[in-house]
Amino acid sequence: MTAASVPQTCDLLRALGRANLCIARIVEGHINAVKLVHLHGTPEMRNAVFAHVSEGAIMGVWGADAGPPVSLEEAGQRWTIRGAKRFASGLGDVSLAVVPLRDTRGRSQLVVVPVDEEERADPSTWTVSGMRGTVSGTYDLDGISVSHADLLGEPDDYQREPWFEGGIWRYCAAHVGGAEALVEEMRRALAERGHDGTPQQRERIALAVACCETGRLWTERSAVLVESATDPEAAVAHALLGRETVERQCVEVMRLAERALGMGAFVEGTTMDRLRRDLSLYLRQAAPDAKMEAATRRLLALSRPVGAIW
Repeated sequence: MTAASVPQTCDLLRALGRANLCIARIVEGHINAVKLVHLHGTPEMRNAVFAHVSEGAIMGVWGADAGPPVSLEEAGQRWTIRGAKRFASGLGDVSLAVVPLRDTRGRSQLVVVPVDEEERADPSTWTVSGMRGTVSGTYDLDGISVSHADLLGEPDDYQREPWFEGGIWRYCAAHVGGAEALVEEMRRALAERGHDGTPQQRERIALAVACCETGRLWTERSAVLVESATDPEAAVAHALLGRETVERQCVEVMRLAERALGMGAFVEGTTMDRLRRDLSLYLRQAAPDAKMEAATRRLLALSRPVGAIW
């Protein structure tokens, strides 16, 4: 993905979010993994990984540790991975994962590792109410042997900006798509009941559409700033603030839909119920309070007039 392909990528993730947030989550992780290999991989690694991708392999980035931080243990000329990852999305579908772990000196290091051993996957640990279609859970990496050729980039490359925090724009695009799906489902349900003609309901639909448009504009601008990488600090600040803005718009869309449909928005097994559960959970990904604090910190450090920040 390049800066030139950003609009198409945003449109793709929004469209997938409208269709199914769980699929959007898997595809977002795949795009993230491919991007990391493109950014940090050696020519040999890029050739090998992209050959697998061209044959249909799905990738993921599995970052959350299931216990003590996943680490490398020396084993002669190779290393052995110790530990497991939780919240790993796409168990059984993702066959190649980018895994951040600790090297033998305690530094952050990315490793590309096959994750297609069914006996290592445990989807039973995914006990939350939303995003069930991602087939997420724990993957046991303990005992897997890796070589220098499996290391992706140098230590601490994973946190390199603007792509680490700045890459948040990708799942924001999926969030906006989920909100758009909620609006469409609200419109459909109201029309089915014959309630879409009242002034109050028409206003709710209009306000929800405006929320989606606000989220889309913030996301697309963040994506352009991040992927052009001309001003990393400003780009990351925009992306983090955009993540907060998108969350607020999506929460407002859910509130409007719930108010419009009443108890009908909570009926188990309905499309509206699934959309609400999936979007509610997906919005809480990756420490939102910490990201808002990071956005504030970066904005204040820029020391520019508001109209000149971006």
